[in-house]
Amino acid sequence: MDDLSKVIGANIRKYRTAIKMTTTELADLSGASQSTISQIENGRSTNVDTLIKICSALKITLIDILPATVLPDSQTKTAEKKQLLHLLEQMSEGEIRAVQTILTTNIIPFLKTITPFVKSLDELDEEERRLLSNLLYSIVNKK
Repeated sequence: MDDLSKVIGANIRKYRTAIKMTTTELADLSGASQSTISQIENGRSTNVDTLIKICSALKITLIDILPATVLPDSQTKTAEKKQLLHLLEQMSEGEIRAVQTILTTNIIPFLKTITPFVKSLDELDEEERRLLSNLLYSIVNKK
């Protein structure tokens, strides 16, 4: 295992865990096996095609998983911020305006009403989280 593979694997793990995704879920989304994901995260080298598919599933770029020394200026944002920026890039102008309205409106009363719901979601174990994720995915994709 070389240092580059270790850094890439650690960065993939960081992005995956930042969104509370399991290696099995990442494997399903990327088309790789769960053992391949685990091996990569533990420093085993792999081909660029596999890395591209993993990055796509995580909503990040290859640059995001490279060592900070390669492109230091691109590594200053957190995993969550980069993934949020990627989502914003996929939105229409109308959707972006709606998000801006939500963020600039006093949403404290609304947040107080959903706090118990958010806490409940946070307390789900991995299997419950996976089932809920599958349910929501099927609703959104009308399957």
